[in-house]
Amino acid sequence: MRRIFAYLQRLFGVRPKVKKSIANTYSNEKAAKTLRDLEEFMQSRQPFLSSGYSIKSLAEEMGMPPYQLSAFLNRQVGVNFNDFINRYRILYCKELIHKGDDGGLNLKGLAAKCGFHNRNTFTIAFKKFTGYTPSVYAKQFKMQNYKSGKIVFFGNLAEENFKEISSK
Repeated sequence: MRRIFAYLQRLFGVRPKVKKSIANTYSNEKAAKTLRDLEEFMQSRQPFLSSGYSIKSLAEEMGMPPYQLSAFLNRQVGVNFNDFINRYRILYCKELIHKGDDGGLNLKGLAAKCGFHNRNTFTIAFKKFTGYTPSVYAKQFKMQNYKSGKIVFFGNLAEENFKEISSK
């Protein structure tokens, strides 16, 4: 088989495309630094809140080609781009629920505030990462605080995150 392939290469002047595995070119140190940079960027800039955010946009901001970022996420982090972004969106949503900053929004409003295009995508992603739908999660969170004997007063971001007062 190799001989036939080599013969065809010489005959047609074709060289095989040897695609170097992007993930394998990362040393442990470089992979750790890239991951730290990605995490820092996601935490500080919160680009995931933009509903049209794409891998091309993130790659551009990180100074790397989109295919390289995609390979890094898939092989080093173990997730695809959509799951990577949605994880941050869901964490942000959970934070809003915990702080009481969801403002009594319906699911569509909460989805939009967290960077999702629509309510269904939001609900599917939320359930994937938490095991619960957003409404069940919020109800359980409120019920847990009630059962623990604590009353939680929710404030805005300018105030304290929340004050706990033990009920007697």
